[in-house]
Amino acid sequence: MTKEEALKQFAYMGAVWFGNSKQHFAFSAYDRFNGWNKLADKWKEEAEEEWDEAEEVLNRLVELGCKPADLQEAMKTVEYPFYDDPKQQIESDYQPKAVEEMSKLAEAFADDYITQKLIYKWIDGEKAHMDWERQYLNYIDKLGYENFLIEMM
Repeated sequence: MTKEEALKQFAYMGAVWFGNSKQHFAFSAYDRFNGWNKLADKWKEEAEEEWDEAEEVLNRLVELGCKPADLQEAMKTVEYPFYDDPKQQIESDYQPKAVEEMSKLAEAFADDYITQKLIYKWIDGEKAHMDWERQYLNYIDKLGYENFLIEMM
């Protein structure tokens, strides 16, 4: 991956996180309205973390010399589907390949310690994110869907 491709991919990550953040805020609001407060709290926490990560990407890109006009295309917010069903919310968000993709991107920034360190921090966050999603999907399998929803109240 060339440095230019890596910068584009890095900017795309920011767009992904902005899109995910919007999606997760919507999931949180909907789940809270339906009384699934534990799940709503988790989605809100994720939304806030993703918004912060997107801001970190933008700040780092500016530090690397990118100007707003340079970022226009890459930072168009990625759109995500919105689901009413909590199980679909979790399943659609569970993306094990994300860690692999971010690891490749970190390698592309081997000569940029600051950017690489940020990416590794985000990899750790993504692993934790997938752990709770995997845990919740396991709860659904073991408890049954209706019992899971009751537990999320």
